[in-house]
Amino acid sequence: MTTVTTTELDVLGALLAFDFIGFAQKSAALDPAGPEYGRGVGAAFGIAARRRFPQGATEGEIGAYVAEFLGSLDAGAEDFDAAALERLIADGLAGESAPGGAVPDPERTMQARLVLALRFVRELGLGPDQQRELLAEAEGRPAA
Repeated sequence: MTTVTTTELDVLGALLAFDFIGFAQKSAALDPAGPEYGRGVGAAFGIAARRRFPQGATEGEIGAYVAEFLGSLDAGAEDFDAAALERLIADGLAGESAPGGAVPDPERTMQARLVLALRFVRELGLGPDQQRELLAEAEGRPAA
């Protein structure tokens, strides 16, 4: 069983801290072709999703959330597929990733998880200490 590493969590941590230079530098160090790519962010995303929707969510609720999320973007909504976002959230709530851990487009999946995780953290009102706790919790998790 593989556990997640801190490299991707450092990327997410920089994003959560609005450290865009650090985010860009740390992101550049990631290898999208690597077998571990997306696992760390996926673990943190799942934790954040389950905290954001502690009672779970129906397909309709997830669809409404995604529609509101996409509608709130000033720019870039066209970069996201609503159905893919809905699947990511549903899988995150279930504590699952795609079958076999494979995702159709690892880079788009990573981008979507990062943006949604940032939104979840903001909606939950997690401060810096709570963000670090979320990342620490994700670090010890088995990679999905």
